[in-house]
Amino acid sequence: MLSKSKVWIGLLCFMLILGSFTVAKADTILFPVIAVNQPNVTTIISVYNWDQAAAASHLHYIYRYKDSLSGGSPNYTGACTSASFTRPTHNNDLVSFDASGSLNGGNALFNDTDSYGGTFSLPGTGSRRAYLLVTHSNSSGTRVDVSTLLGGEATLMDIAFGAAWGYKAVNDVTTESYEFINWWDRGGSGGSGVFSSISYGMWILGMRQFSFFSPNEWTNKFFVTPIGGNMTSDRTAQVVLGAHIYDRMGTDIDNSSAPAVSVTCTAAIDLEDMFDSTVWSSIQNTGGWTVIFPCRLKSFPSY
Repeated sequence: MLSKSKVWIGLLCFMLILGSFTVAKADTILFPVIAVNQPNVTTIISVYNWDQAAAASHLHYIYRYKDSLSGGSPNYTGACTSASFTRPTHNNDLVSFDASGSLNGGNALFNDTDSYGGTFSLPGTGSRRAYLLVTHSNSSGTRVDVSTLLGGEATLMDIAFGAAWGYKAVNDVTTESYEFINWWDRGGSGGSGVFSSISYGMWILGMRQFSFFSPNEWTNKFFVTPIGGNMTSDRTAQVVLGAHIYDRMGTDIDNSSAPAVSVTCTAAIDLEDMFDSTVWSSIQNTGGWTVIFPCRLKSFPSY
């Protein structure tokens, strides 16, 4: 018998935004999935700055976060709170930190001798989900135009369950602002699509196949972050499974009544919430495979 463990399947939702945009040269990156719950769940963030012109003296950090649970249930539709701060940087700088604040109090990690003048962690305690925007700025946090490159990686660790996975930060190289809108640079969608963290940045249009282990023995979750214009405010989208579920023996199970799950800002969706009770009873001991359709759009930003 397998011990009960966790399996995470990472998704990000990409939203179609139409309109005209003024291109700024400051570089902005997005860390779309952050999970913390001191001391067992941490997210290690690394940001590297290739600012050869030394035009930006600082980086501005914006967290959008919320509690993982609301009234004891998964917090899918709750709005996010913002927290922001500005820290010094320099050409070729690399800074790593624990967003939960458990490791080194949220200060820079790995014997970094640079002086940053403050911590990098999320405020508060307890189980929270978030995403993070990082952009070039001056000392007051105002974005500045630089012809340069920001990059980063994130590693999520569940120390209690011995699980870890990682992904690269998203960089929308067309706008370089808080608008993640263009599918060709993985910053948005020309339809609907999925950015899969587990698949090292694989880009899929429309739908994605996935398999899942026996739900009676494994916890299956989808990390979902709707992406679109003005990521400093909430986006809302829906995620739904395909009309056909196939068990391990290839049996076709009707899932046409599958509920669509709404997500505001960011959330981790339990797989069980995406099946009706009949389908669930048919696959809970075997697992199976199906497809997922991300991001039935529910809200667009105003311009």
